[in-house]
Amino acid sequence: MNFSKYLPFQYLGVTWRRLALFFITLFTIVSLQHFISEPILSASSPMSSSTSSAIASSIVAQASPSDSTSPSNVPELTEEQKAIVTQIYLFAGIYGFFTYVFCSLCLMKIADKLELPNSWLAWLPIGNIWVMVRAAGKPGWWLLWFFVPFVNIVIALIVLFGIPANLGKSSLMGLLVFLPILGVYLYYGLLAFT
Repeated sequence: MNFSKYLPFQYLGVTWRRLALFFITLFTIVSLQHFISEPILSASSPMSSSTSSAIASSIVAQASPSDSTSPSNVPELTEEQKAIVTQIYLFAGIYGFFTYVFCSLCLMKIADKLELPNSWLAWLPIGNIWVMVRAAGKPGWWLLWFFVPFVNIVIALIVLFGIPANLGKSSLMGLLVFLPILGVYLYYGLLAFT
């Protein structure tokens, strides 16, 4: 059966890309809305502000143990507070994993557009920096600048504004990264799928 007369396949790719970006945006907004709409540690919740400060001090004390903080000074978390901390860690872990997979996929698509060798390196932690540097049109040894403190900020900005320019788009698309929450998704999504 020939569907080409009903649905032109040359537009199918653009439709699927836009649909994917829509669902990614929808997922992000719904996730954050659910997380924000139930403020667990607010003043109106049954837990008092002293309880929320106890959670924060316990987390800080567990993260950075020192000799001056004795175990008797740090209050123990209740089961409800442990469940809240677990939910926060679980949400942050899932959101971080989703963001990493999306950015790696988009970076690989960008590298394929620019016909860079070894685009699969976008899935590896340091390899993705190399792919970004090469996608910006810079030499591969610029990867080393990312390990120098304070210099890496300047180099990252050069790379972020260089990738859209190398793809023939406005270099001002690099400003999308600075949008809260959705900026990274818009930056990589628009560069990879348009």
